[in-house]
Amino acid sequence: MKWGVVIGGVALAALVSLPAASPVRAADMTPIAQRAAPSGYIPAQFLWTGFYLGAGGGYGWGTSQFFDPFGTTASPNLKGFLVGGVTGINYQIGSVVLGLEGDFTGAFVKGTAGDSVGNALQTQVLWTASITGRLGMAFDRLLIYGKGGVGFDYDRDTVTLPSSASAVGTANRAGWTVGGGVEYAFTEHWTGRLEYDYFRFPVKGFVFTGGPMVFGAASLNAGGNVGLNLSELKYIMAYKF
Repeated sequence: MKWGVVIGGVALAALVSLPAASPVRAADMTPIAQRAAPSGYIPAQFLWTGFYLGAGGGYGWGTSQFFDPFGTTASPNLKGFLVGGVTGINYQIGSVVLGLEGDFTGAFVKGTAGDSVGNALQTQVLWTASITGRLGMAFDRLLIYGKGGVGFDYDRDTVTLPSSASAVGTANRAGWTVGGGVEYAFTEHWTGRLEYDYFRFPVKGFVFTGGPMVFGAASLNAGGNVGLNLSELKYIMAYKF
């Protein structure tokens, strides 16, 4: 019994002599699994490489150079709304983005002007299209680019006489286009762009439907010539696959 009392007293004395655990020591005893690891996550840079489809709308304006069968001319100012679609593919090398793109735009763009003998000459653009190359510089999710290539259009041209009789001609044209814009990737798949394009179509001849009858003599040249320049400002949303 005496030995048990002695051992118990020594143990009690040792416990009393120990210092109280400090907050720092308590923190040190936190399991490693519960300690917060320092954040070292760096988001991956956006990659523009891939195929895309898009659609959008905008506004178009320009002028036509209209030469009617009477040898007179006028230059209607054209303006109206646009709606259309685009498809293409990009390939990114470092910060440089190379691309090939095609688009088709339905146009509600038209204008009318009078010639020197009192006729009203009207040009209406029904659609434009283009096949272009793109070259851009990427700043992560922001892309600044230029483009250029071949452009196409389909337009309807009308001569209306003072008597209200009229004749209509249509033409498909091929020309050139240049443009550029800025594009931003909102998500990994969705992008939005604001783009300006300029189209230039050389003067081309066409035949008016029913021209000789409307103009009063079969000997009259029942054809006209029209050239076009057109600007398009469009906003396009695209999905990148």
